[in-house]
Amino acid sequence: MNNKYSTQFKRSHLAGLIALTLTGSSLSLGAYAQETDADEKDLERVLITAERRSVSENEMPLSVIGFSGESLQNRNITDMDRLQTQVPNLQFNDNGNSKFINIRGVGLSEAAPNQTNGVAVHLDGAYVAREFVYGDAFFDLASIEVLRGPQGTYSGQNASGGAIFINSKRPELGVTEGFASAEKGNYDLTKFSAGVSFPLTDNLAMRIAANSERRDSFYSNHGPDPEDDAKLINNQPGNLNRSLSRFQLLYSPSADLEVRLIHENSNNFTDGVPTQNFPEYGNTKLPESPWDLNYDMDTYRDVTYKRNTLTFDWQASDAFKVLGNFSIFDSVQNIQTDGDFESHLTTDESQEGRNFHIVDNYWTGELSLVSTLDGPFEWTAGASYIDYRQENYLNLLRYNTEQFPGTSLDVENHTRLYMYLDNRRKNSAVFGEIGYSLTDDLNVKFGLRYNKDEVGFSPDSYLTPGAGSYNATSGFPLPQQDMFDFSAVTGRFVVNYMVTDDSMIYATVGRGYKPGGTSPMGPTYDEEEVLNKEIGWKGTLTDGIDGSVAIFHMDYDAFQRTYSPTDNPADSITRNVDGTTIAGIEFQVKGITGDFMWDISGAYNDGQYGDLEFYMRPGAYDGVNPTQPEPINLKGRPVDFLSDRSMSAGIEYMGIMLDEAALLPSVRVSYQSEFYTSFYQLDYHLTPSRTLWEANLAYEHDSGWRADLYVQNLFDETYITQAGGAADGRGSFLLGAPRQAGVKIRYTF
Repeated sequence: MNNKYSTQFKRSHLAGLIALTLTGSSLSLGAYAQETDADEKDLERVLITAERRSVSENEMPLSVIGFSGESLQNRNITDMDRLQTQVPNLQFNDNGNSKFINIRGVGLSEAAPNQTNGVAVHLDGAYVAREFVYGDAFFDLASIEVLRGPQGTYSGQNASGGAIFINSKRPELGVTEGFASAEKGNYDLTKFSAGVSFPLTDNLAMRIAANSERRDSFYSNHGPDPEDDAKLINNQPGNLNRSLSRFQLLYSPSADLEVRLIHENSNNFTDGVPTQNFPEYGNTKLPESPWDLNYDMDTYRDVTYKRNTLTFDWQASDAFKVLGNFSIFDSVQNIQTDGDFESHLTTDESQEGRNFHIVDNYWTGELSLVSTLDGPFEWTAGASYIDYRQENYLNLLRYNTEQFPGTSLDVENHTRLYMYLDNRRKNSAVFGEIGYSLTDDLNVKFGLRYNKDEVGFSPDSYLTPGAGSYNATSGFPLPQQDMFDFSAVTGRFVVNYMVTDDSMIYATVGRGYKPGGTSPMGPTYDEEEVLNKEIGWKGTLTDGIDGSVAIFHMDYDAFQRTYSPTDNPADSITRNVDGTTIAGIEFQVKGITGDFMWDISGAYNDGQYGDLEFYMRPGAYDGVNPTQPEPINLKGRPVDFLSDRSMSAGIEYMGIMLDEAALLPSVRVSYQSEFYTSFYQLDYHLTPSRTLWEANLAYEHDSGWRADLYVQNLFDETYITQAGGAADGRGSFLLGAPRQAGVKIRYTF
């Protein structure tokens, strides 16, 4: 029994990780201005704006990775899924309407309408309250900033794992510039993007940008009976059809005031998420044809949203500036899933499905004061507010039953349970930070934030059981119909010392917080708390080579997870787990050596859960054993969604110079070790390790034209991105993308 549940993570020394990445030709391609001489290329140093000041990533006393808009383009970082391959210790798992994003193993690890994310994502500075809209394409961006570890001062609540800032490219006064690009690839990929900025008056400018992308599914859905075309299900889960448009106005009547208005529309439609079951209970071997599906119902996922954001930057006096960010966000999701991921219509086994309609409406606001005088003393003070509401219309379906034998889905008649959940959340916070230079080389910072949250379900929430309860207008009130209060003080203390003019060491202690909540059918659970202790170094190793390293240890208390502390499965509700620890090291090096631009980054972690006893359900091993609930202790098991090793590396050759142009061949590799998706840690909860290679050949002309030939997943590895499953002994999985190849052409003016 102990062997069954023993940790399957392989441990290795940091030296082994570095050796692995070096032999794997690491590298990241920094953006640079196109010149005709490789010696004139400069390393990219992205400005980080997350802390309300623009600071080079080399000068930030924390573990951070930044990408410029050009770097995102050149590296083919097109969405959150692609971003995770190039940021060690960032994991993104797209499971449909549930999207798990974690940094250093902290964030979100299960789907629940009452739980919130622990990684704070911001669009143009505005906080995104839920993870459902993380499927957008990245295009026309100025930068992306990934901050690791709790961000308790500036991001506050829901940033216990870290924060991600996605910044769109802004218009400029008096400047006309833009781009247009087209891309074509296998699986009938077709993509068009364009953006243009132009002045309207001397103090008013506009930018309009749009992106449209379509791709066929990697899968073939044969429907319930592969031999009978009449029963063929027409939709193909895993396809892609997404679009995003963005309209911006920039108004600056003087050098002291700048106002920006952003309106964004997004639509992301697919025929559903191609989740599959492992063929056998208790076995994680992939089916012979892993790209074939047999769904017996039409599935889909349609997510749309509108975002309106107003920002301003006002130099109110010589001593300080006033920054404001206010955003209104509305999203709608329509989702239908094949609940057991396969067909039973040719047997007497019942079939399950889900039909969801989810509406999010919220607004966020932040006002901050930032000191601007030169001198040893600096300060920031501010306040923020979030008012969030989510309405869930959840139909749980069952068909091909004894009552309806041999029937395909009829949503209205086959709904067996309907739930309406009116989820509310409010957060108010005040924050401030002071910094002081004790000497020219020694600086200290101290920041605090007071967070107050109200979360819960309104009295309008209810459930209606029984056949035909589709979108019922009334039902039984839920047990939890009230608002619950949570509060916490978070923040950080930082000391950084300039060893030389271009070399810094730092030490920081920071605290992060994720509010608690309540389950629709159960009691409340407490807030999560993360205490991070970190030391690091950043600087220039030699001329043309930058590096950084961070060593951290985090105490992770009150981890939120659904489980049963008794042998009764009905007691499974969201509870808290104390005593978890996560420690690790992160590093990155990038440079230009001769005609080569290269980079390497990696992470090594050791995360272990605290002492907790819970029960394993009958049949959890293989559908048969154990026959009785068994007590299990969680202590020492690896933390969910945390790889113990990850790396990213790449190299670009800049020595092929043509007449006013250059050929730029490059190669990248990323590695992620295995990780669990549940602390039950059965075989089918283990996502295997993966190594992915990609290659690119770019032709870049001084006139502004660039053409890329690319291949992603170069060796066509079939790999699992997320393994999971219910406690019935049979697991499920999602596959990553197979080999994709294409060409894209871009003109910048």
